[in-house]
Amino acid sequence: MSEEIKQSKLDSKLDDSKSRQTGRQTKKLKFTDYAIERYMADFICKKTGKIKKEVKIAFDVGKGTALKGLKLIQYYKTKSKYFLLQFWLDGKSDYVRLGQFRQGVFGAKECQNKVYELVETHTNDEGFWFKHPRLTLHDKKTKITKAEIEKSQQLTIRSVIERIAMDGFPKAKRQGSLSVNSIKQFIKFMFGFNWRSRCLVYAENDKGYGTVSFQHRTTPRKIVKPTSWEDLFNKFPGGTGVITNKKLNPLLETSLYDNDLSKLVIDELNEGMIKKYIDKSNRSYGTKANMLDCFRRLWSFSLDNNLFGDVPPNINFDNITFKKPDTSKSRTKQYDNLRFSDNQLPIIFNALMKRRDKYPFQAEALLFLMFTGRRTEETLKIKWSDVDLENRVITLRRGITKARKEEFVDITDPLSLVLASLKKHREGKYDKYRFIDWLFPTLRTNTQRLYDNQYVRSHSTRMKTLRGCWEDLVQETGIMGSPKMFRKTFSSIAKLTLGTTSKARALTGHEQDATLDVHYDKTSRETAKEYATEVAKKFDFVKKTG
Repeated sequence: MSEEIKQSKLDSKLDDSKSRQTGRQTKKLKFTDYAIERYMADFICKKTGKIKKEVKIAFDVGKGTALKGLKLIQYYKTKSKYFLLQFWLDGKSDYVRLGQFRQGVFGAKECQNKVYELVETHTNDEGFWFKHPRLTLHDKKTKITKAEIEKSQQLTIRSVIERIAMDGFPKAKRQGSLSVNSIKQFIKFMFGFNWRSRCLVYAENDKGYGTVSFQHRTTPRKIVKPTSWEDLFNKFPGGTGVITNKKLNPLLETSLYDNDLSKLVIDELNEGMIKKYIDKSNRSYGTKANMLDCFRRLWSFSLDNNLFGDVPPNINFDNITFKKPDTSKSRTKQYDNLRFSDNQLPIIFNALMKRRDKYPFQAEALLFLMFTGRRTEETLKIKWSDVDLENRVITLRRGITKARKEEFVDITDPLSLVLASLKKHREGKYDKYRFIDWLFPTLRTNTQRLYDNQYVRSHSTRMKTLRGCWEDLVQETGIMGSPKMFRKTFSSIAKLTLGTTSKARALTGHEQDATLDVHYDKTSRETAKEYATEVAKKFDFVKKTG
């Protein structure tokens, strides 16, 4: 360790010790508009209990920088805040008031520029002040017009984006936060394509609400360790940190937060601006639609939180349209309305049974889809604690179903085969996975962290994709399709077997419509179980080949 570093650490310790001995206040204020805006001084004197007329607080700036000596003063009577610069001239300490803090008009950035200008013109080459800045600034006092004040009280689009993140990405029409996928989408287009988005960890609670936490992420320049949203946006202000690596950002996109459009006051946004921003030729129709949804969330949040002026501008999002292509570029879109044939199902079944060792948990997950017709995203979020072997039923928690209500999957004989295979994995080669509650854990699990209860319970330990096993199966069998076709296939079999669409939907969890009269409550469970048993008979090839 160098003497310089040692001395630095020693000085820090001495300063801390000295401050503790003298009772000196060591708390400092972050030099950001966000921190200054939310700062409120404590005007009550702890010794006397009397009210102070003013309170000064130093900014957290480097000792060796030109900003050394910069403080904020707040007055009790008006609660107004001013920037102060303390300096030494002719052996005496003095100060100069730089201007009143007004976000968007005279904030941290403007103050910083003013200090740099004064230091350059009022100090010598050795850094000593030779001229009093108050004399220079006498005729240059900051004058703010009424219009400027009104504008400073309005939030920019960038500020609204920050507010949404800090408020936990709330839903527009219901209590609670957005789902993980919706949060990811909002972050991607609103402030993603940036190193700031790679500092985030996503999770989902039992109610289906998405959560976001922070982790350090190594960037090409440094290791960033944000601890809060404020910290994240301070480390990556608008226009900085955009990912230019084509592997991570193939189209070299930039988010709204990093675009000049975000500098506008939210009230100034209109339909034409939104359409022009989104409608780029290199973006797919789906991407444009998703971006438009993000703007809707931005707009509804501003309305719900009274972030507009007295007369909120009217934006009709139905008027913002994009041309839909004749054909979709999605690889799986072509399979949306297709199903597997009755002859293909035994072939797929046998192929998956063969792949249980090569693709453990993936093969079983695909079999689960085949025998239940449930959605992939629901299936991969099932836990062993949801499985009731005694009553032969699996509970789908309301947090993982699309309809956000509790649903059930009856354990039929084919499904029992899948559960038995999963149990065999946990008791054999993958016995360490018994600590993980997910029905379908990922093989990418860090087994060295299985002692970490938070990690074990997180979505980091569950399976996210079935692509590897499925693509291997397609290559061998030549059966083209997508795992999503299992849902269509099961629904068709259930409808033909049970006679009505409503009965089939009772098993697959399709959203209710006017014809659906089967509900998952205590009185309908036996009926639903009968339906499941009847449909399971159509998979008789399991007994023949299993």
